[in-house]
Amino acid sequence: MKNRYKIVTLLLTLSLFAGVGYYLISPKSIITNLSTNSYDEFNISLPTSRISIGQIKANSSYTIFYSRQRKTGIGKYSLMANNLEISGNEFPYTDGTEFGRVLRFTIESNGEISVAD
Repeated sequence: MKNRYKIVTLLLTLSLFAGVGYYLISPKSIITNLSTNSYDEFNISLPTSRISIGQIKANSSYTIFYSRQRKTGIGKYSLMANNLEISGNEFPYTDGTEFGRVLRFTIESNGEISVAD
């Protein structure tokens, strides 16, 4: 019975470490809306994948994890409202260290978007 308890405890501990490890080392994108406006969609195109986040509510923040790109290229983002792109631009995406990488997109109160890597 004691061995079973130790095995269960070990498995739960390993699962917890795996989850925390995934959170810490996986590349992710954080979209923060500091404006009082809501938007229909925010899209991010990376060298080998595309991320689409549905409705972006006013004064909110969203985090999404994505797979490592392993490729350098141009990233693009766009902010949609009423089926129209109201803001968008490109940014350089390098394939350097992607472990723990955070792409931050901030929608300012005036609707402009800043990007930080």
